[in-house]
Amino acid sequence: MNIDIAVLELACSRFCHDLISPIGAVNNGLELLEDEEDPALVAEARGLAERSAKRASALLQTYRCAFGNAGNQAGFGLGESLKLARDFLEGARVTMGSLPAVLPSDAPAGLGKLLLLGVMVLAETLPRGGTIAVTFAGEGATAGFLLAGEGPQVAAAEESRNGLAGISPAQLDARNVLPFFAGLSAQRIGYSLTLSQGQNGRIELAANPRSA
Repeated sequence: MNIDIAVLELACSRFCHDLISPIGAVNNGLELLEDEEDPALVAEARGLAERSAKRASALLQTYRCAFGNAGNQAGFGLGESLKLARDFLEGARVTMGSLPAVLPSDAPAGLGKLLLLGVMVLAETLPRGGTIAVTFAGEGATAGFLLAGEGPQVAAAEESRNGLAGISPAQLDARNVLPFFAGLSAQRIGYSLTLSQGQNGRIELAANPRSA
């Protein structure tokens, strides 16, 4: 599979943009710890550094599995994906709803990665916050999932839909590079991703085997 360098450039820009804030906050917290003697301010600075380090770690782990080879491994299953998705959204306006008690067995390698990317894509269409619910269907090679997002506003759905469908590298930008990569990842494991927008702030992303 050939990927234009523009995809890599935009993805790297996204990583750096998202990581600058928490890493910078860690640095600020450590500087305050060095210079401050007031116990209350020391505790505040320590808390800032700890929270920011936790956020940076969650982002790095998410990107490692969503964009790296770790997400393609058989050991990265749906349960691990859902845990990372929750960690990724912690503190954000969008939250994960109640998770299914039972997950599909013997799901194809790479489906966990696709699920994580799907949550990230859907979260970006809910700029004013909301919830994302996940349901599964099928077992083994026929396993699929449906992500349903609800919030007061749905935005950038058309850009996400176009990215999932596959657009030319010349049309890539910061808004559609994530769904574009998700579409490539789905294609790689023989799946399709379909985004549909309903009424009353509802948007859905379905993943199913192409042969289904």
